[in-house]
Amino acid sequence: MSQPHRYRDIAWRIVTGSLIGIANIIPGISGGTIAVVTGIYEPLLGSISGFFTSNGGWRTNLRYLTPVAAGILLGALVFAHLIGALLQWFPEQTMFFFVGLILGSVPFLAKTAVGTKPHPLWLAPFFITFAIMIVMATAERPPVGEPLREITTATLALVFGSGVVSSIAMIVPGVSGSFLLLLIGMYSTFIAAIRELNIAMLVVFLTGTGAGIIAMAKLVTYVLSRFPAPSYAAILGLVLGSVVPLWPGIPSLGVAATGTVTAGVGFVAAYRLGAGKRGDS
Repeated sequence: MSQPHRYRDIAWRIVTGSLIGIANIIPGISGGTIAVVTGIYEPLLGSISGFFTSNGGWRTNLRYLTPVAAGILLGALVFAHLIGALLQWFPEQTMFFFVGLILGSVPFLAKTAVGTKPHPLWLAPFFITFAIMIVMATAERPPVGEPLREITTATLALVFGSGVVSSIAMIVPGVSGSFLLLLIGMYSTFIAAIRELNIAMLVVFLTGTGAGIIAMAKLVTYVLSRFPAPSYAAILGLVLGSVVPLWPGIPSLGVAATGTVTAGVGFVAAYRLGAGKRGDS
């Protein structure tokens, strides 16, 4: 790989990691979905699940994963405030961008799921995961409780467990890590730890997240290798279903015009990524 191409690849992994980090901050958006949309889902899983045993060994995998991890931290710690501001000032347009980003990945996912030998039974995993996303989207959101700030053994155990739970969203497309944290009552603690730079909380949370990512990556990699087409049909259902909680509703005429533009930008970006990935295969 030439030096300019290698640097572009590293820069893209940082950008992708930042998007994943941002996605895990916003309830309703999945970091796993962003990984699928940006085309790094399978390479990312392969590097994590086979860190010491595949893809050229741990040094090669570490070089691949480090820019992604740096981007995730950058997205969570730096760009979270920017996205929060955009959601406050331009909520519909921002959500339409994410909707377009997700829809733009559908052609690539559908082609991957169908492959060269489509089978009617592959509709089953698609509809099952799509239905799960509809149920999650329409479920009543639990109230956000007061954050935990006192550092005790019990608190750190809860934070570690919440990191493991949130890791599911980084591996399984369509599942929102923030929504899972809301369900277990730890969302406010996580956000407070970021805003207040509570290093102990963040380190324990990231340790739990890392442990969960490794376990889930091994499981999903195994399933993808054994049942690729139905697995991608299930992923397609998760990704397409994730549009439902993001849909901002029927906008006014002015918002519809600007929202169409931002959705179009997201769609074209994801579609071109998918087209490029097909061309590389």
